[in-house]
Order: sequence, then C-alpha cells, then structure tokens
Amino acid sequence: AEDGLKMTRMAVEACTASLVLTGYVHADPHEGNIMLGDDGKLTFLDFGLMSSVDGDIMEAFARGIQACLAEDYEGLAVCFRDVGFLTDPVQYRADPADAFAPADVFGDDGEDPLFPKFAAALADAMATVDGGTSRFGALATVLNQVLAPNWKMFTPPYVLLLVRTFLTLEGIAAQVDPDFNIYEMSLP
Repeated sequence: AEDGLKMTRMAVEACTASLVLTGYVHADPHEGNIMLGDDGKLTFLDFGLMSSVDGDIMEAFARGIQACLAEDYEGLAVCFRDVGFLTDPVQYRADPADAFAPADVFGDDGEDPLFPKFAAALADAMATVDGGTSRFGALATVLNQVLAPNWKMFTPPYVLLLVRTFLTLEGIAAQVDPDFNIYEMSLP
C-alpha cells in the first residue's frame, strides 16, 4: 500500500507537471502502465494514448486546480469559460425539458448577467456533492449531472483524455488512501 501510494503521488505530480509545463501528458496511467522501479523512480509504460493541449489550456488547468483548492468557484467558472466548457455568454434553461434560451445580451456594463449565477450554482453544487473539495470525480459529477441539465456546457475533445488521466489516477489513489486529495497533489 505504501509503494502504491508513493507511485500514485509521483504519477499525479508527473502528469500534472507534464500537462502544465509541456502540454503533453500520458492519458492512460492505469496500474498496468505505471510502475515503481527498484531505484524508487516512477516509470511510465505504453505511450499509445497521449494528450496534447495548447498553452492557454495548460494555464487554465493550473488556475482551475488552484481555484478548487481555494474554493474560489467564480475563478473556476472563469477557467471553464476560458477552455470552452461554458458558453460565452452563459446560456441557461430553467426546465431541462425545454431548449436553451438564446444567450442573453450583455448588460449595460458589458458583463454577462448569467455568469455570476452560474458561479453561484457551481459553488452550491461543489459544496453539496460528496468529495467536491478533494475529488476530481466529484467535479465531473457536478458538471455532468448537477449543472449540465440547466447550463449549456461542452466537453472539448482534448478534455476527455485529461479527464481520463486524472480519474484513473484518482481511482488508483482511492484504493490505498481514501483521504487522497487530488487537487492538493496536483497543485502546480
């Protein structure tokens, strides 16, 4: 268990560092594709599934991790908008059975009137979903199950591999440390 936790921590650090420093990350770091060498070093295997992202995405990902740790959900909402998860301007529907209303025009001050409402809904959801402040999987639940029925959001293709990367690592960590906080471990 101790070696498994050490390996997982190093893998999270390595994947985060490669993502935010190079934009190129191993997107399939399951137990069969990573190992702890006799020298204590982490080794990645099987580079068939890799993900590449642009610099602005790397920066937004790093800011998003920091926002999660600080419970700054307005900052996290800005990151979602910056990477294309959230429409700009924000689109909302009160009844999930209805179509999304056309995007509201910006207010007199040039601000999106729905953006603060989305940030508040994000904060509420993160506070109520189990693991919201420590689990990447909880954030996926918030986005896909809690917010998506009412807020128009997209999952850009490059994000799918990043989600896979961090959910896989989080799953490995949960096996050896139920209190593992992936946001703390990923802090750039």
